Amino acid sequence: MKSWIYTKKIRPQLEDAFKSQDPELFDIVFEIEGKKLYADKLILSISSSTFKSMLSDRWISKNDAIKIETYKFNDFKELLSFIYSGECNLTDENIFTMLDMSEFYQIEDLKELCDKFLSKMEFNLSCTFDMLETSNKYSMIQMKESIQNFIFQNFKTIFKSDEFFNTKKSVVKEIIALGQTFSIKYEEMFQAAYEWSENQAIKKQDGFESFNMNDAIKNEIKEFLPFIKFYQMEKSFFTKYVVERDFIFTVDELSDIMETVQSNVKVKITNENGQSIYGIVPKETNAVNVIKSVQDQWSVSASSVFWGKNWEKPSTPSPLKKRIGAKCYLIYYRIFNGYISLCTDITDDHYLIAEMFSESNFEFTQKCKIVIV
Repeated sequence: MKSWIYTKKIRPQLEDAFKSQDPELFDIVFEIEGKKLYADKLILSISSSTFKSMLSDRWISKNDAIKIETYKFNDFKELLSFIYSGECNLTDENIFTMLDMSEFYQIEDLKELCDKFLSKMEFNLSCTFDMLETSNKYSMIQMKESIQNFIFQNFKTIFKSDEFFNTKKSVVKEIIALGQTFSIKYEEMFQAAYEWSENQAIKKQDGFESFNMNDAIKNEIKEFLPFIKFYQMEKSFFTKYVVERDFIFTVDELSDIMETVQSNVKVKITNENGQSIYGIVPKETNAVNVIKSVQDQWSVSASSVFWGKNWEKPSTPSPLKKRIGAKCYLIYYRIFNGYISLCTDITDDHYLIAEMFSESNFEFTQKCKIVIV
C-alpha cells in the first residue's frame, strides 16, 4: 500500500528545506558570483543526468564548493528551485537562459515549461527567424508550431521584409517548406525563393570581376525548388514570372513543367454577393466537364453548395493534400450521387479537386455559381 498523504507532505517539506538554505541539511554546495547555494546530491542526481555525472565520487567533501561560471546566481537558483518544487518563475528576461539550462542539465519537465512559455510569446518580424532557429536548436514543438502559424498568417509581409532577405538559407528553406503544410500559394513561394536567391547572389557579386549572376541565383534556389508545385500555378504567373527566369531549369525540366501548367484551367466560384474564389484544376479531368456542364448555373441546393451529378470518382488518389489554412476546397462528394461541392470541413476520404484562394473576403451563401475562366 502507498500513503499519498505522506507523498504530498514530503514535497512541500523539501521545498521549504531548500528555501531555508540551512547548510546542515545539505551535502552539496555551489558557488556562483561569490554566493553559495546548498542542495542534495540525491535529489539533483535523480532529477538530472548531467548533475548525476557532475556530482560523482570526485566530489569528496561537502565543504568543496562547485563553481558555476556559465550562469548567473539568480538563474541557477531558479533552476534548483524548480527541481525542489516543480515551479519556475519564467520571464521574458530569463526564459532563454532557463531553456539553455534545462537542455544542458537534461531536465525535460522544465524544458517543456519553457516550450509552453515561448509558444505564447508575441512574435514579430525582428525576432521570428531567431526564434525559429531556437525552436530547432532545442526541439521546441509548441514554440515551433506557434512560429509557423505566425509565418503563415503574415507570409506576404515576411516575404518582402529585410529580415527575410538577410536570414540564413536553412531558415529560408524551412519557411519555403511550410507550403507543404500551410496553404501558401506556390506562386508566392516561388517568388519569395527567387528574390531571396537573387539578393544573396548580388551580395556575393561584390569583388568579382567575372561573375555569372544567373549561375549564382540558380545555385542558391535549387534547394527550394522541390517544395514548389509548379503544376498548381496559374498559367499567367508561370508565363510572366517563371518562364522569364528559365535559366534556373534545364531545357527538359522547363518543358515538363510547362506541359503540366499549360494543362491547367482556372475555376471561379462566385457567391450571391459577388465575392469570388479561385482554384486550379487539371484540364484533363472529368471535373472540368462537370463544371462546364453546369457553368453559370446556381448551386443545386439551397442549404449547401453542390453542382452536377453522376461524376465518377477517379480510381487514383487525388494529388492534392489537405493543407492548413485553405479558404476552402472543391471536392468530389461521393455521398450525393457524384456531385462536386465547395466546403471547408473535409476529411481524408474526400477526393480533393482544387484548393480555393481569394484575394479578398469570401462568404458562403446559399447559392453560388461556378465557371471555368
